[in-house]
Amino acid sequence: MKNNYLIVCNDHCLIKDKINKLIDNFYKDAAISNYDLEENELSEVLEDLDTYGLFSNKKVIIVRNVFIDHKDKLFDKLIKYIDNYNQDNLLIMIEEKLDNRVNIVKQIKENKNIELITLKVDSMKYIKELLRDYKIDNNSIELLSSLCKDDISKINNECNKLKMYKIDDKIITYEDIKSLVVEKIGESDKLLFSLIDYIISKDKRESLLTLEKLKKYNLDSNSIIGLMSSQIRLLHQVKVLDEIGYQDIDIKNELKLKSSYQVKKMKEYIYNYSYLSIHKIVKLLAEFDYKIKSGRIDSNIAIEMLIINS
Repeated sequence: MKNNYLIVCNDHCLIKDKINKLIDNFYKDAAISNYDLEENELSEVLEDLDTYGLFSNKKVIIVRNVFIDHKDKLFDKLIKYIDNYNQDNLLIMIEEKLDNRVNIVKQIKENKNIELITLKVDSMKYIKELLRDYKIDNNSIELLSSLCKDDISKINNECNKLKMYKIDDKIITYEDIKSLVVEKIGESDKLLFSLIDYIISKDKRESLLTLEKLKKYNLDSNSIIGLMSSQIRLLHQVKVLDEIGYQDIDIKNELKLKSSYQVKKMKEYIYNYSYLSIHKIVKLLAEFDYKIKSGRIDSNIAIEMLIINS
């Protein structure tokens, strides 16, 4: 049994099951630490790996999004730890997918002290098994699989919904799936930045298409305008602090952000925006927010009107 694992998978149910199997009896009483490098620093993980537990020497350290900031210089220390790891520690690193062009990814994959585990499931077979007591054709199964993007948790939820809906005749049709299953889409914050990008560049078609995707998160115009305003203000603050020489860690502390990685992602956006473009979109958002609150425009169509008038 190895002590260091890299799990590649995008489904939390499969990951959870595998982690439980890795922990097994040897680590069942061990202290478990969870880190996500979208929110935590790699230095916290390294410190945990190098210290002993309070009540037991055995520790399980789980790190998600381990390569999210692959240029972090502390990766050298992580490699050194793996080369001479503490046998009381169980290190489990988790990524949705790997970019094999990145040097640190190559080093981790090739290290003899790490076992790479790729978890996949045949979603078609999985759906057939879940719906084995129901009549459903292959085209319908393909549609359901496509809408769920091979997300096992979502497949489970949608299959349960379909089974309850068709419990009387136990026949699930293509139209049933189109009517009941909502397509899995990306994270709302990424869509929000895309919408800001398209509005600033005056790409009305892409703006409207992105807006339709955002609406699948059940966000109304008030919410979308409010979220856009807060993100734009945050971008402006990051841009100002970056230009006067603040380091990422200082910007994180000043603006009370979750992690330095969040600052890095914000900085990727600010280089696309001038102060003039930021001020224009802030003014436009404020105008439409006032029109909604004063009843001068229907809140249901406000964001569409903002796009058309941008």
